[in-house]
Amino acid sequence: MDNNRTSTVPIVPKQYRLPFFMLVSCFALWGLLNNMTDNLVPAFSKIFMINASESAGVQISFYGAYAVLAIFASILLEEFSYKAGVLIGLGLYMIGALCYIPAAIGQSFDIYLVAIFVLAGGLSILETTCNPFVLSMGAQETSVRRLNFAQAFNPIGSLTGIFLAKYFILAHLNDADMDTRKAMDPEQLNAIVSDELFWVCVPYVGLVAIAAVIWFFFCRYKSDDENVPTRENTQPLSSKLGRLGLCIALILIPFLFQYYSAFEFSMVQQILIMMIGPIAFLLIMPDYRCQLMKLVKLPRYFCGVAAQFFYVGVQIAVWTWTIKYIMSVFPGMQEAAASNYYIFSIILFIVCRAVTTALMKKFNPANMMSLFAIAGILCCLGTIYLPREISVWTLVGISGCMSLMFPTIYGIALRGLGSEVKLGAAGLIMAILGGAVITPYMGSWIDNTTVKNQVAYFESINRPLIARAEAADARKSLSGAMLALYRMSEASPADGEEQARAAGKFQKNLATFLSLPSLEGAAFEQAAKSLPGCSSLKPEELAVFKANLERLPAPDGREQQIQQFSLIPALSTLSGNQAEVLDNLIARPLDMKQFQTAQENFVEKSVRSSFFIPIICFAVVLIYGFFFRNIHLKKEEEEKPAQA
Repeated sequence: MDNNRTSTVPIVPKQYRLPFFMLVSCFALWGLLNNMTDNLVPAFSKIFMINASESAGVQISFYGAYAVLAIFASILLEEFSYKAGVLIGLGLYMIGALCYIPAAIGQSFDIYLVAIFVLAGGLSILETTCNPFVLSMGAQETSVRRLNFAQAFNPIGSLTGIFLAKYFILAHLNDADMDTRKAMDPEQLNAIVSDELFWVCVPYVGLVAIAAVIWFFFCRYKSDDENVPTRENTQPLSSKLGRLGLCIALILIPFLFQYYSAFEFSMVQQILIMMIGPIAFLLIMPDYRCQLMKLVKLPRYFCGVAAQFFYVGVQIAVWTWTIKYIMSVFPGMQEAAASNYYIFSIILFIVCRAVTTALMKKFNPANMMSLFAIAGILCCLGTIYLPREISVWTLVGISGCMSLMFPTIYGIALRGLGSEVKLGAAGLIMAILGGAVITPYMGSWIDNTTVKNQVAYFESINRPLIARAEAADARKSLSGAMLALYRMSEASPADGEEQARAAGKFQKNLATFLSLPSLEGAAFEQAAKSLPGCSSLKPEELAVFKANLERLPAPDGREQQIQQFSLIPALSTLSGNQAEVLDNLIARPLDMKQFQTAQENFVEKSVRSSFFIPIICFAVVLIYGFFFRNIHLKKEEEEKPAQA
């Protein structure tokens, strides 16, 4: 390729600048929403009182929608135009954002997941459309640079999204943790959750106005692919709508199968099943099947899809768990304060994206990507092994290493595809499924490794019975629940109004607990269900609770009262062949202060070790960049003659 010619060709020709600007606004919009949604994971974990792997359902729903609707988006582009993709994508976003309102009113995590899926489905169509739309706005020689330039505005939106999340969502979260919330009166908890969910809605619903402005612009805009007489543009409208309708039907069939099926599927399984429909459509329709076969036979493309899967996985996973990492290495730090490091990460991402885009004029993009992948691996190793004061900055450094990867993989994989470019773009957007797979896997790693560390701890202090109880259920730590209750006793009225209320609430709960042995029937049930974590106890669990209470010795002081109070999770769950575990806990009470220190170390080690997963992802990107490092230097079969 003639480098002198490439340097003189404008990145964006004059006639495309206004629509290019509006498309850049779309890049910023989905970047904003992506990173604002990352903050919903810690927010919903606190609001709905769920663990790390369950709260990762936000990311499964968000990025799963990308995977399910990407092929639909490409078919929409093939049958209609880029303009149609932008309009439908923005429309679905606005519908999904407005669905946050009933989700907040109903305080329903499930409705939020549906709203997130619809919203992200719109972003999937938008992103599938905008990336090739940008590539088409000018000469092919500058296509990778043009896409990197447009993608440079994506992290600006991301940074805006983090600030919106920090000051509208995270800053309005109540400081009460999961077990403290369980101990609250229903009216008090309802008021707190209603206020928190109101502030979750504000930024999402507010952005609908910006999306509407872009929507009305493209309503009036005539895109080039509407005017060029392609095979698709000469087909009757009924044929186009029929093919699009068949694709929608094939998406709905797997969904209905799951809805009416007696089987229970995990969220990731649900997404994978829903992907069957769009893929089936490609195989049924001869023209799309022909395009698919051409793409499958092109190593640069299908390896690019794999690389994109792992890249998006590492990006979403690292950004999702950044706040948890900071809170684990600095115990006691709240979400809003921890998000500052997330902001630093995005700022570095933006700076590196701008610098690398400029450097691509002189250096091989694939070589640069490989070098940054090696740097990413080194930063992950620092995040795992270095002291906390340094490791938090290597964590921030990971974002700089990721800055050029998405558009570079995208540009290399799609270069020179011709008529297959729209379907090819859909495959690369489907690869965003990596965010829905790797993020919850990393969350499960954190949850399960924490429990394994707890098991090892109890074995090290010669408490094998407790170790076995911990190992029996990796999703619910008995000792962790006991520790949370013990922490409630440490609230001091001298530390402010909030702590004074917490201390008063604990004293009320302790008095209720001590009164249980003297209660019977409905009075016992009412009192027991008012205790932390006991509101949903079933009759058989209440019977176990009452029987276990009779095995407790009379407490000889406040410290022993607190120790017995912290046994509530064991008293309400351990029965039958686990009775000896309870006897062990009664005879030899745990040193909760020692365990609290150990628990903080467990969580930190678990979060640190989970960064081995991003190392694998960076390695895949490194391999892709290495093997296809010269692809952009090769001349096209028929290079366009240089214009005078």
